[in-house]
Amino acid sequence: MNKALCSAIEHSKHGLACELASRPQSVEDSNLALLVAAVHGRADVAQILLETPQRTARADKESGRDLLQDDAYRGSTQAQGLHEELPSPSYTASNVGLALLLAAVRGHTEVVHVLLHANEHAAHADGEGGIAFVEAVMNGHTEIVRMLLNAHQHAAHADCDGGKAFVEAASAGNSEIVQMLLNAPHHAARADCQEGEALVGAARGGHTEMVKMLLTAPEHAACADCQEGQALVEAARGGHTEMVRMLLDAPEHAAHADCKEGEALAGAARGGHTEMVRMLLNAPEHAACADCMDGQALLDAVGGGYTEIVLMLLNAPQHAAHADCQRGEALMEAVCEGQAETVRMLLNAPQHAARADCQEGEALVEAVRGGHIEIVRTLLNAPQHAARADSQEGKALVEAVRRGQTETLMVRMMLNAPHHAAPDDCLDGKPLLEAADGAHDAERPAACRTC
Repeated sequence: MNKALCSAIEHSKHGLACELASRPQSVEDSNLALLVAAVHGRADVAQILLETPQRTARADKESGRDLLQDDAYRGSTQAQGLHEELPSPSYTASNVGLALLLAAVRGHTEVVHVLLHANEHAAHADGEGGIAFVEAVMNGHTEIVRMLLNAHQHAAHADCDGGKAFVEAASAGNSEIVQMLLNAPHHAARADCQEGEALVGAARGGHTEMVKMLLTAPEHAACADCQEGQALVEAARGGHTEMVRMLLDAPEHAAHADCKEGEALAGAARGGHTEMVRMLLNAPEHAACADCMDGQALLDAVGGGYTEIVLMLLNAPQHAAHADCQRGEALMEAVCEGQAETVRMLLNAPQHAARADCQEGEALVEAVRGGHIEIVRTLLNAPQHAARADSQEGKALVEAVRRGQTETLMVRMMLNAPHHAAPDDCLDGKPLLEAADGAHDAERPAACRTC
């Protein structure tokens, strides 16, 4: 193996590399050197290797991985490094020419040009299903993409592998490459390929202009409602209001605001996108339901502290969210976050109001645990289904005592609750003050309990 040649290429010793490349060597050595030249962008060395009269390297066929696994090469640093460059374990390098793939991945335009214009054994741009082409697209090497599409023989197909290259370009928001693929003279890509995966990818990446391009493609335009509305869901989750509007207003195959059981609404609520929530709820057709997914949108809005969205969901003219959904989880969330205004909103909802005594009074316990006096008062004085201060054997009062709040307003509120006041002997029959002392003593280090 010509280690000197590979080393000269790797260490940018240009003159030496060219001199060694022109010397007679085995076909295997020439092919390995060609791969190293492709990785390092040495078009001049590649040219020499491809044009040497005897034992010329071939750009179109190589043993590929088999060459790199051959006993003569396996232990070399060159072979190990080339293995790491390969993008796919299944790649066999039967026709594309491994050198072309490596150059395309690295973005070495001049090397690609040399390989495509080699003697009668030029690399095939469409080899292996267009893997070199796909890799060039994925890495954003626009000029190489153009060269592979315009190769004189065996040009790459813009729609190869079911449109994989197109999907990758659209998902990355690369409008120049997308336009190139759509306008390819032969085997042009379709904007609606892979059931709209390009549109979904563009929406997920937040590329509004790309979404517009795909929806308005002159032929085979993408459908806004593809994949049951996944593009709309992705746009909503990302907070891309203009994109959501575009998908809902598409002249044909418009997205449904209530698609996927309301995932778009839940995503918009989770991100606090008030205008988007309003847009989805007021869509002229297939409007989102505020109570979708068992009230998940409401829970997400409460969790994020988005009071305006909570109010909007509770007061939706149709299918309003239920404040008591999921056994009162929205109320629990508001209590844990100390959102007094939202707690009142949920308890006073016009329909399906939350119950202050939900989950066996756990909301009251959490309010005490968080020290939210105003919320404790609101729960105890709810007009209907008020929280019971004696629920769970007085657990809320126990929490107050253990926090050292025996003399506080919170404890007095529970002892004097208008309905189901907490008994002052709730801790295993002990009087309140004795229980408080015992609770504090239990929290002291063992060495201090006799002090």
